Amino acid sequence: MGKRKSDVVDPDVEEVSKKIKTTSVSRPSSAAYTPQQKNCINEFVGVTQTDKTTAARLLKQHNWATGAAINTFFANQSGAPNPNRAPLNRIFDNYRENANEEPDQIGMEGTAKLAEDLNVNLEDIGALVLFEIVQSPSLGLLTREGFVDGWIEFGVDSLAKMRNAVLQRRSQLAADRELFKSVYNHTFSLALAERQKALAPDTAFDFWQVLFGPTGLEWRTAQTNWLEKWKEFYTTKINKAVNKDLWKQTLTFALETLKDDSLSFWTEESSWPSVIDEFVEWMKEDRAANGEDRMQIP
Repeated sequence: MGKRKSDVVDPDVEEVSKKIKTTSVSRPSSAAYTPQQKNCINEFVGVTQTDKTTAARLLKQHNWATGAAINTFFANQSGAPNPNRAPLNRIFDNYRENANEEPDQIGMEGTAKLAEDLNVNLEDIGALVLFEIVQSPSLGLLTREGFVDGWIEFGVDSLAKMRNAVLQRRSQLAADRELFKSVYNHTFSLALAERQKALAPDTAFDFWQVLFGPTGLEWRTAQTNWLEKWKEFYTTKINKAVNKDLWKQTLTFALETLKDDSLSFWTEESSWPSVIDEFVEWMKEDRAANGEDRMQIP
C-alpha cells in the first residue's frame, strides 16, 4: 500500500463528514442536584481535584456521604488523582457550547472546533480515530468522562500531544489489526441514529468506504476489489439495514479474504451470517461469468 496523504479528500469520506456536520444529536439535560448535593460535589472536587462527573457518580454510590466517597476514590488506584486530569478538564471546558445547562458535554460546534484545532479533517478517517479515543457516543457529541479518561490513557495533557496521538494512531491502522478493529467496532455505535439498532445501507457503506478505503485497511487484493464487489452485491441483492452482528462479521470476513482471495476458508458448515454465505455464492457465479477459476470453494 502506498503512502497515504491526509489532505486527499475521498468523495465517500466527504459524505461521512456531511453526516457528522448535519446529524442532529439529542442530548439529555444535566442532572438537577439539591443545594446540599452541589455542596457535596464541590467538596469532593476540592479534595480530590477530579471532575464533577466522577464526583457525582461516586457520591451517588455512597448515598451522598462525602467522606465515604472520597475514601473510595483514593482507595481505588484507577481513581487516584492523575496530573493530566485537571488540564484535560480545562481543555474540555473550552469547547463546551452550553456550560450552564450541559457542563459535561461538547456538541457539534465544539466537536468541529476541536477537530480543527487538532488538525483532524472530518473528511478523513482520522476523525473516526479521534472519536474512538474519546469514546464519542454519537456523531457530534463528546462527554467529559469519555474525553478525559480517553486522553488519560494516552498520557497527554495538551492539544499538541492529542494531535500527535491521533496522527500516530491513524498511521498504524493498516498494520495494527486490533487497533483497526477497535476503531471499526466503535464506528458502528457512532453512526447509529437515535433509538436505532441498525444502520441504513447507504450509511453503512459511507463508513465502510472510509474504513476499508486507502486511508484505512484497504479491502482489496491484487485480484479483487472486495469492497466494490461487496457493495455491488449488497445494494442490488440485499439492501437491508446492517445490524451489529453483520457489521462485525463483515470485518472478520474481510480479514479472511485479504489472506485468502480464493475463499477456500469458507465452507457450508462455517458459521457465517446468511448474507455472507449468499455473497460467497454470488462471487462464485460472478467469477465463473468472467472466466475466473481461482475460487476454491468445497
